[in-house]
Amino acid sequence: MTKSITPPIPRWRLISFSVLMVLLLFLHLGERPEQLSYVFTAFGGFPDGAGATHEIHWFAQGVFVWAILAAVVVQLRRPAAQVGAAWVYGAGTVLMFAMVLAVADLPSEVVPVVAVAIVIAGIAFVVHPSTWRAKYASVERPSPSLFALVAVAAVPLIAYAVGQLDIHTSSGSHDEHHEFGHWIVMAVYALLVLLFGAVAAWKVSGWRFPLWTAGLMVAALGLGSLGITAVSQLSTGWAALAIAWGVVYIGVGELQARSPLASAGPQDATTREPRHGRSRAGAA
Repeated sequence: MTKSITPPIPRWRLISFSVLMVLLLFLHLGERPEQLSYVFTAFGGFPDGAGATHEIHWFAQGVFVWAILAAVVVQLRRPAAQVGAAWVYGAGTVLMFAMVLAVADLPSEVVPVVAVAIVIAGIAFVVHPSTWRAKYASVERPSPSLFALVAVAAVPLIAYAVGQLDIHTSSGSHDEHHEFGHWIVMAVYALLVLLFGAVAAWKVSGWRFPLWTAGLMVAALGLGSLGITAVSQLSTGWAALAIAWGVVYIGVGELQARSPLASAGPQDATTREPRHGRSRAGAA
């Protein structure tokens, strides 16, 4: 049985994809590059005197932006194999911004920027150098243990998301958090952990990226809740459990990634190198 050789990715497609990546980063960071510092500065308060109620929201926003930045950067090498990262920048941006656009009372000048970011992220996912099938296909046997961990986290994370949306609904337009969708951001943040966790458990090509993203996002929320006092923080007990879940989830995934007994499922020639050094054109 002969395995076909991977066809080269057209140059125009790579250039178009690279341009979209640059645009996506600009839409995330162009006006507020200081978001990258929020993961550190949120713990010390903000010099503009905005108040502690913003800190956990900005902290989570900083974590999310770092995840998007990392998802774009890993595309610099073998982008066709980085389907997991494509899910992070694509689904992450589309779901986060679409929810904010649909529910929050954004200022009129912000709406076009958010709408364009949704379109750019969606197109960037569609034109990703991987094949369409590879965007959804598993390259190894899906992990029951990782799916089980995602299921365990689903109940508290969904409850947290519902609670944040309830706060948004009950707050008034006079509340700056309501206007800019801060509660919505926290709700989608929790739901993205489950999405990225499920994508990693399904074992798409480059699945370790969403594995680490999901684990670090939930652990970061736990750490932020321990160091920041705000309405959206987790209680001390739940914060500790969030950190523990993130560590365990990443640990289980890394053990599977390093296991010599890891079983491979159907492989897509455009996204996965053959195992054990077998030639692409070798006969089975």
